[in-house]
Amino acid sequence: MKNRSNQALVGIFSLGAIILLIGFGVFTGGFSSLRDENERFVLVFHENVYGLHEGGKVTLNGVRIGRVERFFIGDALEKGPVPVLVEINRKLVMRHMVEQKNEIFQADGRFKKEIIPRLMGQLVQESFVTGILYVNLTTENEPGDDPSNANTLHGFTEIRTKDSIFAELSESINLEQLSKQMSKLMQTATVKLEELNVATLGSDFSATNTEIQSFLKEFSKAYLALGPSLTETSDEAKQTLAKVSDVSVRLKEILDPDSDFRFGFSDTMREIAAMAKSLKTLADLLERNPQAFLRGKPNSKE
Repeated sequence: MKNRSNQALVGIFSLGAIILLIGFGVFTGGFSSLRDENERFVLVFHENVYGLHEGGKVTLNGVRIGRVERFFIGDALEKGPVPVLVEINRKLVMRHMVEQKNEIFQADGRFKKEIIPRLMGQLVQESFVTGILYVNLTTENEPGDDPSNANTLHGFTEIRTKDSIFAELSESINLEQLSKQMSKLMQTATVKLEELNVATLGSDFSATNTEIQSFLKEFSKAYLALGPSLTETSDEAKQTLAKVSDVSVRLKEILDPDSDFRFGFSDTMREIAAMAKSLKTLADLLERNPQAFLRGKPNSKE
């Protein structure tokens, strides 16, 4: 009788241990391969993925269908693209998919094979305040280069990607090129101002003024009989030429290499070039860390 009681007790403990083991496996994902077989894909983004976290959402046209499972880092020593592994949750897909005439998914919640080459991934910013990113999938009209042979990376099928809005904006503005052009403009303007022979220009104005005044004197002597009106006209012309000569002198002073105008112009061009470089730095900062626009400059202790 006692042996039977011991055997029953051992059986109860064994059954309890098996139940606990099964429960532990289910809750920790140890039997996930038996529970469901979710699809997994790799996306390679050629931009900064700061703000995309493990467990972040994956959407299809804005509807959540999966999550970011992990990243693959260490492929390159220098800055390079980081492959991202995403998991498509079949339960989420089957919850939202239409059952009849579904052009994207199969009945079991998997992507149709002919749809996978047409998928396109893009990083989307969920909020400017938090800077959190997520992956959004869309279907393109045209498939990839070789739809029949999809690329694989780290053992998973690769989905094509395109630049985010921030990356496209940064590329379209190209502040670095703008800064180089402003610097080149400043150098060209400085060289042209230095090449300008102000002394020769002033002497040419003076010589022209002298010749015209001499001509007017001879003209006045020859045609004095025409009346006082011509004399008055000649005097007015002399006054005008005197003003032209004064303008020439002032122009020479302004364009002098040691003048305030030349110094101010060069200083302004340098400030414009520095501003363009600052704008480039700001654009790079916002692309890497969009929430910095609201948080401001971090303290040195941070």
